[in-house]
Amino acid sequence: MHRFILPPYADQRSCCYKFFASLPLLLLFSVFATSWVQAQTLIKGQVLDALDQSALEGVSVYFDGTSLGTITNEAGFFELPLAQKINATLVVSYLGYETRSIADLQNLSKGFTAKIFLEEAVVSLDEVVLEPDTWSRERKYRLFKRAFLGEDTAAQRTKILNPEVLRFYYNKQTATLYAYASAPLNIQNRHLGYLVRYALIDFELSFFKDTVQNEWPQEYISYYAGTSFFTPLALQTKSKYAKNRAKAYDGSTLFFMRTLLLGQLKEKGFRFFYGQKEVPWEVVFSLNQEEDFLKVTQEVPRITILHKKKQSVLEAVNGPFYLDGLGNFAPANRLSFGGYMGSKRIAAMLPLDYGME
Repeated sequence: MHRFILPPYADQRSCCYKFFASLPLLLLFSVFATSWVQAQTLIKGQVLDALDQSALEGVSVYFDGTSLGTITNEAGFFELPLAQKINATLVVSYLGYETRSIADLQNLSKGFTAKIFLEEAVVSLDEVVLEPDTWSRERKYRLFKRAFLGEDTAAQRTKILNPEVLRFYYNKQTATLYAYASAPLNIQNRHLGYLVRYALIDFELSFFKDTVQNEWPQEYISYYAGTSFFTPLALQTKSKYAKNRAKAYDGSTLFFMRTLLLGQLKEKGFRFFYGQKEVPWEVVFSLNQEEDFLKVTQEVPRITILHKKKQSVLEAVNGPFYLDGLGNFAPANRLSFGGYMGSKRIAAMLPLDYGME
């Protein structure tokens, strides 16, 4: 999934801000594809070692960016029922093996058991870095957390439980910080009540060069990519978690997309401005139902959105996008969010099936 997002408070220098997340999300990048599954579908499969075809037990099988997942039994089999249409990629992940992302679910949803083969991960030496890294790990980790988790209340109550799997490199010439992870990040979110398993694929954070000497240099471009799976911290949702989730959902990208899906933008308090003029949402978006998804064409390239005194910017590039029944949009590289929606990071992210349980 690709998403380009403007900085929350872009100045004249901040021409572009790239943010990929398990959005949506947000986020950022989650590996989404258009693999539409009918309601009441049962996804079935067996996960095997690609070399000797032995069954793999305890393999995580989940839809990226959601809490919809399961693990394989001792014979490598899994079943994953779905109650609504979804276009998220199915992720098959097991320690010591290469993660597989399955976009085409047709074979897995036809009622028979498909075989999924995983290959052992190849362990390789780190790439040789010719230029010395001048930043301490402490500073790099601090800047990584700000860009990855965010800076809001949710971020303050969110913790990466295994930071030791992260590796960093700062390139002085380009003023860019890179991060890699040798294993999925376990992220404990005590604000929203989730344990998020985030498989970080890539991370880049670039700064304006004239600010790198500051304690908190100004971000120019931020990008991260990965897949995510949500597990509740408690068997029963605590009232504080329910309250915080509802607050995070209101005005979020996921809320906006679901409201657009229902054609209720005006009723839910969304206002749109083109330049200095307020325009109806019907002027901004053209909606067309195509089989199991909604095709959305943004007629105005760049629009300002106001919702409960929170301002966001939405830019559309490279054609229409498509919404599934959860409000998940694809391909994500056709939209750019800025302002309030663009400022939300992993700590403020809800699973795509939030409210659909």
